[in-house]
Amino acid sequence: MTLLNDQDRAWFQSHFMALCVRKTGFDWQSFVTDLMYAKHGGQFLQVNPSGRGDKGCDGWIDGLMLACYGASNPNQAYVTKKIKDDFTTALTHWGSDMERWAFVHNDAVGLPTMAVMGIVELRREVKGKTEVQIEAWPPQVLWDYCCSDLPRSKLASILGAPPSDHPAGMSYIARCVETLARTRLPADLEEVSEVPYGKIEHNEFGEEVAELIKKFQTQTSHVRYYFSQSTPGEQSQASQMLRVRFDKYRALLGNSDAVFHALCDSLVQEAFANSEGYGDAEQQRSAAMMVVTHFFEICEIFESPEEVGYAPTV
Repeated sequence: MTLLNDQDRAWFQSHFMALCVRKTGFDWQSFVTDLMYAKHGGQFLQVNPSGRGDKGCDGWIDGLMLACYGASNPNQAYVTKKIKDDFTTALTHWGSDMERWAFVHNDAVGLPTMAVMGIVELRREVKGKTEVQIEAWPPQVLWDYCCSDLPRSKLASILGAPPSDHPAGMSYIARCVETLARTRLPADLEEVSEVPYGKIEHNEFGEEVAELIKKFQTQTSHVRYYFSQSTPGEQSQASQMLRVRFDKYRALLGNSDAVFHALCDSLVQEAFANSEGYGDAEQQRSAAMMVVTHFFEICEIFESPEEVGYAPTV
């Protein structure tokens, strides 16, 4: 089993959390199912919801019953009712085979207050009536349960290829930039300022993404060299297009980590989608992260501190 280095660990865990924000509905259920199969193989049982429905079971393994719920903006009343209804249905149809019932949701910052109160109330109601444990699994618990001890190859098959340990070659960088710079702008545009101190802290990146940005900041000289040799205006056009993507993901996702990974993912998918045999996936990922980090550095994406002298509180 290939062990994860620090960069792998930071990328896999932060990319996992970013995907949790972006996956909703059946995509979320499929994502959880893929992780459970990776963890348990054929011992995990998935119920086909077609026909007469799944009877409250989105997956079962050794007495553990899963109920999956993925929403971008959960409605308090709806999710509270769903928790109670899903548990009641599962208990009715699967009670003798159920020792633990886990409500697996995609919100890393927690469920709405009403939903949390609903779980507490539900536990109180069933106490003494059943031995089934009622659990809530945010993405952090799902990661610990499914991913923390998976080999690198299985993580990559579900979460995608991590970036390479080495800087991507110029041809990879070129593919990413050309994807953004479909047309050319005049070269006499105003230069942007360098990144002020404290930008990473100001945008409230998680520890893992902050670690990745700092690592790839040591490689952005390759991107700067590419632009020094490129057609006039190419950097400006690429910057403008990346800013459009940034604004879209920021409005949709809100979370800085999720936005950073979404930008990198979209660049990989668009630049290399029809390039079968074009190098390796880790170099592709590295190139995308180098380009996104370059534009982070020159303040084209993400927000800068209001004061240049900003320093994080300790």
